[in-house]
Amino acid sequence: MSSDKTVVFVCLHGTGMSRLAAALFNHVAPTGWRAVSAGLAPGEALSPTAARLLEGTSAEPFLDCEAPRRLETVSPADRLITVSNPQIRFEVPGAETWRLHSTEFAEPMRDEIRTRVNALADSLRAD
Repeated sequence: MSSDKTVVFVCLHGTGMSRLAAALFNHVAPTGWRAVSAGLAPGEALSPTAARLLEGTSAEPFLDCEAPRRLETVSPADRLITVSNPQIRFEVPGAETWRLHSTEFAEPMRDEIRTRVNALADSLRAD
């Protein structure tokens, strides 16, 4: 059994934004931390756009290509973070909320998620 602490990133369908956040986090995760993604109403498969946005980056090997999971089925979170854009809003009790500025699931959104993930990893290292 792993003693890692877990960040759970949640987006509505668990196919895109949360997948990017988890992959980017796992690429820069401090020792003893890992991330998983989940959805409130999971889609059927990983978003092809998520795969394209990480293609050729150093975070690509960390992309979870399994079927999306419901939030209730993932490991308990040490940090629970929802990721949403201006067009899709939802709440998860007890979660931190990342409301992204980018509306299109494209490079600017990936870069915004990467900036937030790097700041999170830096803050966890400092703790």
